[in-house]
Amino acid sequence: MLSKLINAIFTSAPVADKAVAECAINGITDYFASSLQARDNDYAKILLKWLIDEGGTDKYMLVGQHRTATARQAALFNGFQAHLLDYDDVHQDIRGHPSSVVLSALLSSVDENTDGRRFLSAYAIGVELMAHLGTAVGDWHYSRGWHNTATLGGIAATAAICYLNNERDIIKTALAIAATQSSGLRLMFGTPIKPLHAGLAAQAAVQAVGWAKAGLVADRDLFDNKWGFLAVYSIGKEQLDFDSFGVNGWRIAKPGLWFKNYAFCTAGSFVADGAKALYAEHKFSVDNISEINISFSGGGDDALVITEPKTGEQGKFSAEYIAALALLGEPLSIEQFYPVPIEPSVLSVMKRVKRVHLGGDYKMGHGRFADVEVVLADGSRHSKRTTYPHGSPRNPYGAEQFYEKLQRAIQDNAAADRLYGAIRGLSQGGKINGLTLPSQAIARETH
Repeated sequence: MLSKLINAIFTSAPVADKAVAECAINGITDYFASSLQARDNDYAKILLKWLIDEGGTDKYMLVGQHRTATARQAALFNGFQAHLLDYDDVHQDIRGHPSSVVLSALLSSVDENTDGRRFLSAYAIGVELMAHLGTAVGDWHYSRGWHNTATLGGIAATAAICYLNNERDIIKTALAIAATQSSGLRLMFGTPIKPLHAGLAAQAAVQAVGWAKAGLVADRDLFDNKWGFLAVYSIGKEQLDFDSFGVNGWRIAKPGLWFKNYAFCTAGSFVADGAKALYAEHKFSVDNISEINISFSGGGDDALVITEPKTGEQGKFSAEYIAALALLGEPLSIEQFYPVPIEPSVLSVMKRVKRVHLGGDYKMGHGRFADVEVVLADGSRHSKRTTYPHGSPRNPYGAEQFYEKLQRAIQDNAAADRLYGAIRGLSQGGKINGLTLPSQAIARETH
């Protein structure tokens, strides 16, 4: 099975499909928008100081920080910062965040002459493998408490790096080293360790490739062995089908990446879109609301693990907090999800929220929904169902919205134009330094 995967990786040419290239460009644009929005965050400053204190040979960029670092440090930091606000993309087959891992690992594995189209293809291959792994481990893996971004991302990013730099001779060992580093608990949701998972997975990939190139050996069958990845991280009945790897289209394009309007868990966007629509229609008086019922299709709130958050940061994973803010008419801005105490008025509304679980199988894509119902003091009921939040493949962004998200993060039109132009130039074979140089300059231009 592993040989079949390796052959599929090195015979692939994802960006021969223009739709795949466009999806990859959108994903990279969103990656930088999500990362640059977080570049002044206190947690980013803490990790940056740690890296500076550790030291090392500087070569690879730290996005938006006007600093460079070692490859493994850059992968760690960039993955962390990209996922820090929970503003980055997700994928339904992965049940996690592919771009924060795969792109952070790739950006720590380039040189100034790296071809842009090769980079785009490597990214698509990383997403593809991560999606295959996500399908194979199934819902049990996530429900058991694993964080898929962390457990699947390192293996996928390793494959992406090996394709990027044509590391055919060491890919088998590198994948095995990446797999043995797989870890990450959903217990960490609502803390800065959740975004650190993305950085750790990207770092694991960079380390795996580096150690394999240095001569460490781990010649093991990653998938078929009775102690292999699937045997350990799933219930053991799932299968990987690498015959279909990139054959019937690329998963970065279909079913595609989900992009976010909000800096919180994707599961919360179902609640947010419904609650905002209700408020816009009715402008409820808070004193007149007697109860709020939020009904989820099977497993739809698994990631919303915090029912009584005390801070906005914890509220990223709370249906109660997100609904209360929206029904108060408050903007669901990034600042509302900082690690500061929640206002008493919001806490009061949160106490009226009840979750209802309707059963059925978990489906992030077609068939998943959340209903938000507001019951007023006079007994009247008002409800909205959200099936496809804005930014999902069935309710997608327009092309201009990717640029707008990037511009909001940078707050400088000229700098945003240069970076966006460099990203789009990758599909024309532009060199990777056309991307990294503008992104580094942003720290100088906007501070």
